[in-house]
Amino acid sequence: MNAASRFAALPGPLQGGLWMMSGALCFTIMTTLIRDLAQDIHPFEIAFFRIAANVIFMIPFVLRVGAATAFRTTNHKIYLFRALVGVTFLMTFFPGAALIPVSDAQALIFTSPLFATVMAVLFLGEILHIRRIAALAIGFAGALIILRPGLQEISLGAILVLVAAGANATSHIIVKYAMRSDHPDQAVLYLSLYVTPLMLIPALFVWTTPDWPQLGMMVAIGALATLNQRCLSRAFASADATAVLPFDFARLPFAAIIGFLVFSELPDFWVWVGGGIIFAASVYIAHREAVAAR
Repeated sequence: MNAASRFAALPGPLQGGLWMMSGALCFTIMTTLIRDLAQDIHPFEIAFFRIAANVIFMIPFVLRVGAATAFRTTNHKIYLFRALVGVTFLMTFFPGAALIPVSDAQALIFTSPLFATVMAVLFLGEILHIRRIAALAIGFAGALIILRPGLQEISLGAILVLVAAGANATSHIIVKYAMRSDHPDQAVLYLSLYVTPLMLIPALFVWTTPDWPQLGMMVAIGALATLNQRCLSRAFASADATAVLPFDFARLPFAAIIGFLVFSELPDFWVWVGGGIIFAASVYIAHREAVAAR
């Protein structure tokens, strides 16, 4: 029995957990590469190459289903709005990740599900019950523990990552709406096509011609971002969100190990505490959503 067959024989929740951990590792390595490369290349330019690489990675999808199917949609306005949100994410997360430790960026990006819950109430008309309100309050309290306003100066990088988490959440809500009629890969394709020219504009103002190693790193960032998206989609396809989300906490130990090896960074104690609280609140919200759906 080969590795693929052995993996397919695993229980769904375990498969989903391994996919989720793989996605977490991809995202953490991507964040590390951004921070390292930003010493020589502006984050806006890195973000442009990241999304431009995604266009190339989506070519196999277009060839597989055919151009007529890949580009057939009635959601152009929605995808254009998502592109604007995507540009906001790239112009905040990439600079933010370049300014703060890898573990801090990973912990703060955990707030995305919390923002997504708020967006779902505002734009999709979902009902917010008292337990989910309490979980939201506890989750955002976890973010305050990491930031500790009044006890330390809140860095610009942390603020940018939090804005990026909100943009990421908004993007997920838009996809959730668009997927009522479109294939998930269409959302990725249109995001790439719309965001690439938009992201080129700010990148041109800070452009530095990369050398071959730098170009290779930027292509790797694009590949890791694409792999992260595909791993997450496979994780949620393998089992319920409540079964696979706990494995996403692997981001923090991954970030701690990689941050120490690459930048000699040790995560602050309060990053672990706040990150754990945010993560627990996110898992609880996912559990309540699963219960409500049943």
